[in-house]
Amino acid sequence: MNEVICMNIEQEPTALPDELHVKFLHVFTQHRNQIYSYIFSLLPNRDDAEDVFQRTSLILWKKFADYDETCSFFSWACGVAFYEVKNFMRVAQRKRLQFRDDVIQQLADERAEIPQLKLDQRATALEECMQKLKEKDRKLVNQVYRDQVPVKDLAEVAGAAIQTLYNRLNQIRRQLTRCIERTVAYTGEGK
Repeated sequence: MNEVICMNIEQEPTALPDELHVKFLHVFTQHRNQIYSYIFSLLPNRDDAEDVFQRTSLILWKKFADYDETCSFFSWACGVAFYEVKNFMRVAQRKRLQFRDDVIQQLADERAEIPQLKLDQRATALEECMQKLKEKDRKLVNQVYRDQVPVKDLAEVAGAAIQTLYNRLNQIRRQLTRCIERTVAYTGEGK
């Protein structure tokens, strides 16, 4: 069972001192994609996963001063995310597919069993696959996902339709996904 560990929940959130803020950004940046993947594995809808990821990120930032550095940041973050998913599901009033608490728990338990090594392999494969992209595509991906430049702004600068950039990003994501899957499968065979 997932539990929020390594923090004192009773304490009020406070602004992080600069040094702690930098430390948070460092560890959060290292694990943000894994945290999002964890949340997305528990929710059937990408928009819901985005909402919960944003709330989880904010809580992690607010509670980082209480985080025990002797514990795994990723495990701590997943514990926070797990409870945010449960809270989200409890208050969701939509009439679309929603997982029951026991299903969420089962998914969380299964997801927790995925070895960190596999996640690290995928991250390494992503780096390799990014290098294989055309320079123009790599720049677009970095601007949108790393630098978080809004697609609308990039479209205006490029003089292109927003939908054109979204379509291109979708193609690049599919290309990266195929490349990552091939790379991980290849390294998994020990070649």
